Amino acid sequence: MKTLHLIYPVIAVSVLTGTTGKAAVRPILGAVKEVISFGLDVYSFFDSILGKDETHSTPAPIDYDRIINRISERIKLSTETIVFKIELQAYLSELRNVALTVEELLAEMERIVQARNKDKREALQSLFRNNFERHKTEIYKVKRLLTFSVDVSGISGTLLSLIAKELKCGITSLEEFQDYYMALVSDVVALALLNERLSEISLYNETIDSWQTAIKSLFDDMEAQKSDCKAKFFELAKDFSRINDPAELLENFQNKYSYLDTDVLYLSGSYCVWSLKAYDKILKKVKDNTMTFAFMSGKENVQSLTSKQFQKVVSVAEFENCLDDTDTTKVISYFDGLGKDLVFWLMYPQEQAAEFQILLDQDSTASKITTETDGIKYTTIVYLRTQDHSTSAFITPDDFDVKFYEKDVTVDESSGLKAWQVFFIICGSFLAFHFLICICFCCFYCFFRVVKQLNMTMYAISHIIACIACIA
Repeated sequence: MKTLHLIYPVIAVSVLTGTTGKAAVRPILGAVKEVISFGLDVYSFFDSILGKDETHSTPAPIDYDRIINRISERIKLSTETIVFKIELQAYLSELRNVALTVEELLAEMERIVQARNKDKREALQSLFRNNFERHKTEIYKVKRLLTFSVDVSGISGTLLSLIAKELKCGITSLEEFQDYYMALVSDVVALALLNERLSEISLYNETIDSWQTAIKSLFDDMEAQKSDCKAKFFELAKDFSRINDPAELLENFQNKYSYLDTDVLYLSGSYCVWSLKAYDKILKKVKDNTMTFAFMSGKENVQSLTSKQFQKVVSVAEFENCLDDTDTTKVISYFDGLGKDLVFWLMYPQEQAAEFQILLDQDSTASKITTETDGIKYTTIVYLRTQDHSTSAFITPDDFDVKFYEKDVTVDESSGLKAWQVFFIICGSFLAFHFLICICFCCFYCFFRVVKQLNMTMYAISHIIACIACIA
């Protein structure tokens, strides 16, 4: 897949679907203040070093270090990358250009802060103002860039809606993009407030009011997009609950939710299943002992599990020990050593494959292998996810829903002969055949004996007749 690398803060675009629970949303007014806070700090800092009171011409060390660190962090973030499909390149290039310009202006801001000579500082301030005014129209596009109507591959919509589709409408991914975008907006606000502080006529209040309105509108747009994605996920869940035929269910997903890579697994034979609790990428429904799963794959689920590694981990798990935490712990620990979390495990006898419908998307992240234990072949399917090293939490057997079912697969004897009857019929037929052979042999033997005796008798009679004839 071709990708575009957009310069600015990194986004881990893990594909997560919307949760069915009601998510906590930050109050928008509080979020607006958070976005503006960096700009207020910048304005306050420069107000102190550029004030009429000469005692403030050199900032306190703690203020200087803090503002330098914050500016440096913003500049470092601009060297990271965000990846999107090539089809969005023409529209994201504007966002990329804004990010590059912001990086340059932040670097100029940093040089002003670091300047110790008054003349040098004033020259840098003049340079900053000229560059800001030249790029103002460009960087101010962040106010409305996401709501531009665009057309990509024949699909029309706002840039935000197309980005949401690219992120597979994952709520977590959208929130990460929101954080990325608002960090960029925060930097533009800081640059705008610095420009006002350096201007002869400051429009500080007007600038603050204008940006507060714009930022609130941006948050409203993003919340509306997340709500739309959640509604689509709820519709998907309803379709999953309504449609029972696995093939029809997969077709429904592919037609209505083509932005998702969804697998459907239908189980009606003997199986061992471990399914991670509270994992919103797995949908499950159960009817008697029949289970249906839908798994929505994402980038966090893409793995480089080799056949040798898979073979090794499957070898430590016994089908009959499905409910034994010891086996589960071994499997979890093995994947943990590879830097992966187990989220789903399915094992079933290969001889019952006809009882299963494993319908995998062409981009499925499932790993599948067939192994043999005690002369019985088993198929195992697993889904993994990349571990989040920012948390210290680790998975235990208690984190899984476990289901084990053994289906009675004995031969149905009600509609045919029993096995022992078939055995005796075969043996009887064999003996009868040999008995007939023996009878035939005896019959032929007796026949030839009679013929021989008859021939001898006729020979004797002929001799007697001949003797009588001679005497006569």
